[in-house]
Amino acid sequence: MPLMFYILAKAIDGLSILIIIWALMSWFRPSPGNPLVRLLNAIVEPILLPIRAVIPPIGGFSFDAMIAIILLSLIKNIFLRAAS
Repeated sequence: MPLMFYILAKAIDGLSILIIIWALMSWFRPSPGNPLVRLLNAIVEPILLPIRAVIPPIGGFSFDAMIAIILLSLIKNIFLRAAS
């Protein structure tokens, strides 16, 4: 597997982990002024905003993080199949 595809797959894995952390943090409502919270929001929000625009919260539950992880997984699989 070319190095570029390996790096891209690991970046997608890391981004998926950040989205999971962001979703778990949303349960505890950390201070928005915290530098780590701001950094995490700066990384994750650009991915989640387009999903929220298409699929709004349903019954008070937002599925944007789950959909983002599924889409990232699909993109990763496409890249890995292209590499082999």
